[in-house]
Amino acid sequence: MTPDMKNSPNLFLSLIPVVFLFILLAFSVYCFGDDCVSGPNQMVLFASTFAVFIVSILAGRKYTELEKGMIQGIAETLPACLILLFVGVLISVWFVSGTMPTMIYYGMNLINARVFYPCAAIVCALVSMCIGSSWNTAATAGIAAMGIAKALGLDPVITAGAVISGSYFGDKMSPLSETTNLASAVSQVNLFDHIRGMTFTTVPSIIISVIMFAAAGLRAQPAAESIDNESFRDMLQSSFNISPWCLLPLAVLIYFAVKRYPPIFTILAGIVSGLAAAVIFQFDSITGILGTDGSFPENIRALWLVTYDGLRLNTGNEAFNALLSGGGMSGMFNTVILMIAAMSFGSAMECSGCLRRIMSVVVRFINSAGRLVLATVLTAFGINAISGEQCMSVILPGRMYAEIYDDMKIAPTVMSRSLEDGGTITSVLIPWSTCGVYFSGIMGISTLDYLPYCFFNLVNVGLAVIFAVFGLGIVGKSGKQPADF
Repeated sequence: MTPDMKNSPNLFLSLIPVVFLFILLAFSVYCFGDDCVSGPNQMVLFASTFAVFIVSILAGRKYTELEKGMIQGIAETLPACLILLFVGVLISVWFVSGTMPTMIYYGMNLINARVFYPCAAIVCALVSMCIGSSWNTAATAGIAAMGIAKALGLDPVITAGAVISGSYFGDKMSPLSETTNLASAVSQVNLFDHIRGMTFTTVPSIIISVIMFAAAGLRAQPAAESIDNESFRDMLQSSFNISPWCLLPLAVLIYFAVKRYPPIFTILAGIVSGLAAAVIFQFDSITGILGTDGSFPENIRALWLVTYDGLRLNTGNEAFNALLSGGGMSGMFNTVILMIAAMSFGSAMECSGCLRRIMSVVVRFINSAGRLVLATVLTAFGINAISGEQCMSVILPGRMYAEIYDDMKIAPTVMSRSLEDGGTITSVLIPWSTCGVYFSGIMGISTLDYLPYCFFNLVNVGLAVIFAVFGLGIVGKSGKQPADF
């Protein structure tokens, strides 16, 4: 999809759609807050795509050429879109099967005031890795952690940092995560190769972060040494059959992921095993959970509907409902449309020549592999800061630098890792971004207050920059470090 630069818009025209996009996205976040991802941002991206078409046609490009390039770009995201839809099904099935309730139940038994901060980060990391969503983790395990911290008299700001750190580590490293799949799709690398490539910066970051949270916990002065969480555990046991056997779907998913089966097949295996667990271990509980008459046909029908609409508990306890509700294929529609809209804009910018025109100015300062990786990280962060949209921070730099990585013979996993280092984990640190607005609302803590305690996010970005400056972790397509780093 490399465009002919002869009829490409000049630099001024090329910047118009980008400026138009950033202004509209900022206005969208201002007007709608975290609801902007439920329609407004999608329309902004499609409107910006139309702006690309206008300036390109004015410069002499043909409409059919632009349309073909845009459709080709959208087609590249379809596997990731399918994965997202199946992830929605997986989440809802794991709730009903008792897999998630069992994980939460055993996780709550780990609670101790002195080790609460690192435990909160670790538990959120595990939950996020299993469900592939930092947002859902914050709305479930994160809310529970905040409530427990308040009851223990611990600092809710540090707790918010621990929840966010763990949630973003899990989100970043999970094969079920939308941004992980998006980064691998944009970089055109195998999903599990991408995840393995991220361990170079991500694993040291989470280890350092957990140590920092442990140090913070040792210095904390809680109001009480224990918390009565028996009521929560009792509600879990009364609503679900809590048993280690309910963790079998998790074991199945991990097995297929470790064996490097295709992502869609791995997720489907998790869904099928989850459905089997629901029928075997939770069949009697389904009557109360889903409000059926207890008959086999009604239970199967209700379970079927949950895979599409998600689980919505109504126990009278809001915290418990939030902890055990969510998922469903329909819950992923906004994200899928956002991904298609973002790729529409990115593909239009690429096939029109606008991206290459802008990139021709930026790449003048890139004369080594180290500078290229550094530019990728900083560009992803910059797009996050200007646009406030996480997906754009992955897509736009990916489109901008893919050809340069290829020319320098640098492995595409280096680019995909850098996109997530600079884009995925920094979105929550920006007050006006969709992620910043969402987490601030969920945690009840302002973004600037929790920012200093997002140890994982800050350490990861810092390591990514340091490694880029010193040329560490930059692997060539041959598996060796490029000579000119």
